[in-house]
Amino acid sequence: MVLNLLPAAAPEREGNAVELLVGGEQLFPRAMGAIEKARQAVRIETYIFANDSIGEAFCEAMCRAAARGVEVRLVLDGFGGQEGVRTWVPTLQQHGVHVRVFRPEGVLFKLNPKRLRRMHRKIIAVDNEIAFVGGINLIDDLNHEGERDELLKATERAQQKREPIWGASGGMREQAMVVNTDLLDQKTLGPRYDFAVQLQGPVVQDVWHNMEWLWLQIGPGGRVTDTFSSGWWKERVEQLQDAMVRQRSTPKPKPVGKVKAQLAVRDNFRLRRRIERAYLQAIGNAQRSIILSNAYFLPGRKIRKALLAARGRGVHVQLLLQGRVEYRFQHYATQSLYSSLLASGVDIYEYLPGFLHAKVAVVDSNWATVGSSNLDPLSCLFAREANVIVYNREFAVALREELLKSIQKDSREIQAHEHAQRPLKERVFSWLCYKLMLLAVFVGGFGSRY
Repeated sequence: MVLNLLPAAAPEREGNAVELLVGGEQLFPRAMGAIEKARQAVRIETYIFANDSIGEAFCEAMCRAAARGVEVRLVLDGFGGQEGVRTWVPTLQQHGVHVRVFRPEGVLFKLNPKRLRRMHRKIIAVDNEIAFVGGINLIDDLNHEGERDELLKATERAQQKREPIWGASGGMREQAMVVNTDLLDQKTLGPRYDFAVQLQGPVVQDVWHNMEWLWLQIGPGGRVTDTFSSGWWKERVEQLQDAMVRQRSTPKPKPVGKVKAQLAVRDNFRLRRRIERAYLQAIGNAQRSIILSNAYFLPGRKIRKALLAARGRGVHVQLLLQGRVEYRFQHYATQSLYSSLLASGVDIYEYLPGFLHAKVAVVDSNWATVGSSNLDPLSCLFAREANVIVYNREFAVALREELLKSIQKDSREIQAHEHAQRPLKERVFSWLCYKLMLLAVFVGGFGSRY
């Protein structure tokens, strides 16, 4: 019976209005405006809810909406959202906002694989009429406090005296050292580079339904059912059935545009590989070009093979990846993949002005995706994620042009010969990071995927 209630993959929906939003500078005013105009319900899911001006603004907006009689729900991840749990949740609950924390972290550290099953989605939906989906958390784009420790370590490494060992290639080494030295100066560190989409039309109903499903899946104390055997789940099944009845009786959003769009989510049930398969299909059908930008790029074996196969067909493949050392292990593990990609003619660029946080791709200027899912083990194997796939040339061209602008103005190209001549210590460390990642994936039971 429960299996019949599990959400199936959302279909492609015609008649939508879809707008690309770059960074919180474009997203936050739109989302705040929608919350202020809410008449019936506001739904928010976020991984991070920071204690800064943006977090405060959203907290106040949710409280005002609740005071107007609007039903406001917030789902906050128990790991990434710990700051929000401490800072904003008590105030929100006092003002009538309904809050559920997805798998809160305990005081004691436990080696439990379920700790990796995070709620990584970033969605804001209002009145089942408008939704914002992407990779942008509720945090100021210039708030880098969470990365301060890694910035300090990177700067200390960069300031260590080293003898030039690259000869003619030493220029790139000096450039990298200057970039790392600048990391400590937060005034020179630009805003996070990330994306979201504003949605109106029939696809919004799929967003709303998936948010309802996740809300009901979170039980007492933030426990999340993965087996449907929990005692409290019986009550939730009835609530879900009621929600589905209400959904069927609710008028479907009318077409408001001409864009075909589709919601793609990853869960730990029947949609475990939904986003990954969407990427594989798009890459496999590519004929001319692929531009892919990920904050954390550690794709599985099938994605890597698909990219190399596309390059073998003559497809121009460009990757825009993280140039700043945000998380050292992931950063250097990713660099271990560069050699095989560069050898096949894939162009790799590292974004430098600030932290790259994008999770987007464009294929042949007619397929594009924007969302929360990286192509890495955490996103593809464990976390709840949400992407929007857009089948529209105008939208895809706009995203493509934005990425190309960043590649040309704000990134450095990785040259194969310079990458091969990195100091032995760096190459060994990169190899070890990647192998440790493979070991962790193998221990988690997903060795065949990588």
